[in-house]
Amino acid sequence: MKYELENGGILEMALSNKQSKRLGAIISVVFNEDLPKGVDKELVNDGFIEPTNKAIGYEFILTDKGLDEKNRLCTLAGLNIKYQSEKKNAEMEIRNPKNQTEKTKTETEKEVSKVSEI
Repeated sequence: MKYELENGGILEMALSNKQSKRLGAIISVVFNEDLPKGVDKELVNDGFIEPTNKAIGYEFILTDKGLDEKNRLCTLAGLNIKYQSEKKNAEMEIRNPKNQTEKTKTETEKEVSKVSEI
């Protein structure tokens, strides 16, 4: 797919066939759907999904690596598909960024050292 930019440039975004199949299978896992034949073994071998402890063995969950791959492929495809927990984590990061926490910690340490000098 091609997009014309305001500056006259062209942005091309497309997933390869392999990436499209992988994203489709990962989204199937996200929504607890049946996976296409043979794809489950490939995704398990690549470390993107793992079987649940259900007796049938047909249900899978995403690993951290699979979650990263889902986000990467969704970004490339221009999609925004997130678990509810991912949305909550993003909101927490916006409210309390790691940099702000480190800055506050450093400021507190400086204040303590000033008090110690007195």
